[in-house]
Amino acid sequence: MAYDILNRIIPYVFVIVVASFLGFIVENAWLGIRYGYFDNRGMILPGLLGYGLAIIGVFLVLGTPDHPRFLWMDISIGNKPAQLAYFVFTSAILVSAGEIALGTFVEKYCQIEWWNYSSLPLHIGKYTSVFTSIAFGLMITIFMNSLFFSIMKWAMYINSVILQTVIMILFILLLADFLHEAKYMMKNKRINRRWKISFKTERNKKYYHSTI
Repeated sequence: MAYDILNRIIPYVFVIVVASFLGFIVENAWLGIRYGYFDNRGMILPGLLGYGLAIIGVFLVLGTPDHPRFLWMDISIGNKPAQLAYFVFTSAILVSAGEIALGTFVEKYCQIEWWNYSSLPLHIGKYTSVFTSIAFGLMITIFMNSLFFSIMKWAMYINSVILQTVIMILFILLLADFLHEAKYMMKNKRINRRWKISFKTERNKKYYHSTI
């Protein structure tokens, strides 16, 4: 019984792990392009659990570009371009809502302005903007359309207890890292920056963070 449950959840856990590590790469790519440095994003591990959880959340709410839905209701759209456009748009809305909620929560309970999009065009308050939300919507749609089911199918064929254990350990470590950072921020009222690599002069010294 326990083994059957593990086999059912492993594909979803593996998606969370992969998306978390990809999210870390995406955020540092953004930092490198916009501010000229890389850092640990407040974490010990090179992974951001919020991205992995967000991908699963999008799947539960919107389905996939090939089979779009909203919660339990299937969405009937006539062609693939329209399905992709719907998925980008609705993903962007979810991202905006998530950023506003998370940014407001962190500011209230940690007294930290974790990120600020006010300098970007079409920003909506400090914590979201049309530009960033559409960009996230595009990345989510590409991931869901190209990688999501490939990762799920690969994970379904994992019969090795060792590999399954490794996936679960990685997830537990990411979760522990996430909780440790949350506790650190609430206690110290700042981000837990452990390392930073600068490769050009920073014009803006503020510490911005754009995780979901």
